[in-house]
Amino acid sequence: MKIAIISGSGRNNSNSLKLGQNIASRYQSETITMDLIDLNQHSILLRHYEPLDDPQLMYEKEQLLNRLYDCDGLMIIAPEWGGMLPPVLHNALLLTAFGSASGFPLGHKPAFAIGVSASGGGHNPISILKGYGAKNPHLVWLPFHLIISNINEFLSDIDEDSQNTRHLQLMSRLDSGAHALTLYAKQLKPIREQLTKLSEKHPFGQ
Repeated sequence: MKIAIISGSGRNNSNSLKLGQNIASRYQSETITMDLIDLNQHSILLRHYEPLDDPQLMYEKEQLLNRLYDCDGLMIIAPEWGGMLPPVLHNALLLTAFGSASGFPLGHKPAFAIGVSASGGGHNPISILKGYGAKNPHLVWLPFHLIISNINEFLSDIDEDSQNTRHLQLMSRLDSGAHALTLYAKQLKPIREQLTKLSEKHPFGQ
């Protein structure tokens, strides 16, 4: 089983990426491969709506979509930027729509949303993702999600193996979400092809 982790920040060496690295290390196993995708490395794809005559742009789009087609489920780490999502994450979801991807790279694959904030936020990314993020990609949101406020403190607590109550609660939510994700992925995989054929009849969610 392969689980993709999307670090949705457009910044170099972001806290979202650091969290993704911790998650990948925590859940990588003999039966689960974790594929960490840093969207900051694909910022050229923000130009996708210009004339498509740039070989590098098309190459990076193909590389990103191939990794998403190859996964069985995904975690999306969504940092809150001024109450919204970073442009690279918005754009990545748009690129996985049927018309752009020539298929459904995320179609009927389970997704676990993680909202993060450097301060007391992190709620808005979850609302935005679950409000519209499944419409064109046809992904399946888990009923679980995770909100991590004060992400710097959380990352320090991971490094120190903190036992404070709040940190343990967050880690429990993370573990539960990750476990649920693998269960959903296992159960959806045998019927995904059938479901995707239904999605092809109505690719834009109407």
